Amino acid sequence: MPKLCIALDTEYENALKLVKALRGKDITFKVGYKLFISHHRRITEPIKEEGFELFLDLKLHDIPSTVQNGVLSAKELGADYLTVHITSGRDALRRAVEVSDGLKLLGVSLLTSLEEEHLKDFGVCLSKEEYVLRLASLALECGITGLVCSGKELPLLKSRFNFFAVVPGVRLGQEEREDQRRVVSLEEAIRNGADMVVLGRSILRSQDPVKTVEDILPLLQTHP
Repeated sequence: MPKLCIALDTEYENALKLVKALRGKDITFKVGYKLFISHHRRITEPIKEEGFELFLDLKLHDIPSTVQNGVLSAKELGADYLTVHITSGRDALRRAVEVSDGLKLLGVSLLTSLEEEHLKDFGVCLSKEEYVLRLASLALECGITGLVCSGKELPLLKSRFNFFAVVPGVRLGQEEREDQRRVVSLEEAIRNGADMVVLGRSILRSQDPVKTVEDILPLLQTHP
């Protein structure tokens, strides 16, 4: 059954209120730059205290020793998941894995805000599918637990590799894409093999976020 991950890209008070309101539900909370930089333990500790999984979406991307130290710090906070950019390179990924010790490392492939034309800006002369395949192969070879990837490339990746698939850019209904381009519907993400679906705006902007979550969870439970 796919996991539901809620991206807490909102104000601190709203995030804390939602965490408390969803107590007891099988949910992972994702904390990114907005809350982590400004509130740090004030947001990570309540998530853990309420019994939820903590997903630190910090997208570590640096030299090997710095990435490794970032992993160690995430472990001290009790994180269950941590993102690292695969383009940090083989040495950084291996150093991260060496000290992960139960912390699930998730390799970020191609951000859902990017398309093939952006690869050309970086001097990459590959299709986005081939580029993502190469990144996935590198990450999994280094021992990374899972991949963060668009639901668009997921069927291709699942046909080649066995990994824990985290799909961001998931939308309910006909919601706007905004700054994310390679988005998928919740149904498409599940059908394509997502092990964790990440929703943020769809829940945070809802008139009743708790009810929205309660409506989503049964949809996930109907899939193995």
